[in-house]
Amino acid sequence: MALPPRGIRGSSTRQALRRPFGRERHAMSQEVMDGIRRSTLIIVGLTLLDKILALAKEMLFAYRFGVSRDLDVFNVAYAFPAILAMLLGQAVVSALVPLYMTWRERGPGELSRNLANLGSAAILFFLVLTVACAFWSEPIMAVIGYGFPEGEKALGESLVRLLVWLIFLEGGAAVLAGVLQADKSFAALYGAQLCINLAIIAALSFFGDMGVHALAMGFLIGTGVKALVMAVVLRGARFPLRPPRPPVTPCLREFFLLAWPLVIGGLVVNSNILVDQVMSTELPSGSVSALRYAYRINDLPLQLFVVAAAKAIFPFVSEQAEARDALGMRRVFWRGVLFLCMVSAGMTAFVLIFSTEIVTLLLRRGAFDDQAVASTALTLSWYAAGMVFASYAVLNGVFFTALRKNMTLMIVGVITMVCNAFFNLWFIRTIGGPEAVAMSTTVTVALTCTIFVAIIQRALGVFHEPPRLWPFLQVAGATLLAAGLAVAVRAGLTRLGLTGLWAFPAAALMFGAAFLGSLSLSRDTEIRWCLGMVLPWGRNRT
Repeated sequence: MALPPRGIRGSSTRQALRRPFGRERHAMSQEVMDGIRRSTLIIVGLTLLDKILALAKEMLFAYRFGVSRDLDVFNVAYAFPAILAMLLGQAVVSALVPLYMTWRERGPGELSRNLANLGSAAILFFLVLTVACAFWSEPIMAVIGYGFPEGEKALGESLVRLLVWLIFLEGGAAVLAGVLQADKSFAALYGAQLCINLAIIAALSFFGDMGVHALAMGFLIGTGVKALVMAVVLRGARFPLRPPRPPVTPCLREFFLLAWPLVIGGLVVNSNILVDQVMSTELPSGSVSALRYAYRINDLPLQLFVVAAAKAIFPFVSEQAEARDALGMRRVFWRGVLFLCMVSAGMTAFVLIFSTEIVTLLLRRGAFDDQAVASTALTLSWYAAGMVFASYAVLNGVFFTALRKNMTLMIVGVITMVCNAFFNLWFIRTIGGPEAVAMSTTVTVALTCTIFVAIIQRALGVFHEPPRLWPFLQVAGATLLAAGLAVAVRAGLTRLGLTGLWAFPAAALMFGAAFLGSLSLSRDTEIRWCLGMVLPWGRNRT
């Protein structure tokens, strides 16, 4: 059970992780719990609004470009800078939040100096990287768009030269995003994110005649406005906009030691998706598409609820880690586990019951026939079966990052990639179909979570104070009740001659009403708190 004491850096941090806490002085306060609840609610609300804007954007894409070759070229040209900016930007934020807590404890002068130095270094690094990518735009497009004819490669090169500036805009603003998250300014952080989709919609609406170049300009303008909004919110003492001040090296060394394993780990985790798609090319025609559709449907509740909660929890547990508050971290951990079990149990049961109806409603049109529906629905069911494990992996990652065990995350990520490839090969050869890849993912994540549980027990001693069983039993009971009533309603409507999508709305409403209704009737404070994470009328009591 150990956390790094204040001021410990580098390899000393890894040694400090093995030292005892000493006295566990800080119990988790109601203020912390209410802060997590309010933060999650803000993130969920703004993320939902962003998803609605994204849907409007996709509809505008379809109206302007259909499935044209120019849009294919844009998607390929956009993928390279977008993935690079995402990986590096996320690593900056994840490394900065725990460091921010340490620097703040050392005093406002050191915090101000370190933020100015890190911000300047980040801007310089991402500017150099962007200019280099722009200079090498032709060979980059030759690699990522090798299948395009020469005319479309030329279009791709011009798009790459534009879109690589997303690396500078996103990466340069990552330090701002990290400070906003550390300060728990989630309304500003996720409100600024809305600027991207709004700018794209505006660019396509007013300058659609420019073709995909209007789309590129929309991305660039939106990302630039997002960075500007964050800078305005952080103006003044919260983020000093000044030249670097010596000493520069210590803060950059601290940051680099935390950031580089996150970059490697992010590459490994994201490569699993690529590995799945590459290995699924051995399967019958349409398997890659079925896999992609099922993955994106399953990922929506994870992004909307679980990832939102994890991002809200991150700065709070980073503060507790800096204060060496093991007791508080354990309590937040188990409360987070209860929340992800509530989300996962409800969503998994819902998807397992209605997978065919969900896929039919969302995708059944045009060339997407009944066979494609059946294949995608089965794949979705296997992804959903592993939702609780995927959710736990997200939560566990937050605690490991707060504990500064980034190297552990990277090593486990490599193990996960190897296991994923092995199980992909095994299930593809023995079972076949895209569901084999989803099955492999579920088994791999389950094994990964077993490793995570063992490591976090050693690092934090979470089983020294096991959670109350009663709230988990209530979640299980609510899930079984909702599933039973939904199946009964669907069966009853089927007997009346209402089948498929005709029975789906009533059965789905019954499921939601039974699940949320039974939990809302609970007087358990932990259940009420979890509901308050996603429902505005949830209680503040802890």
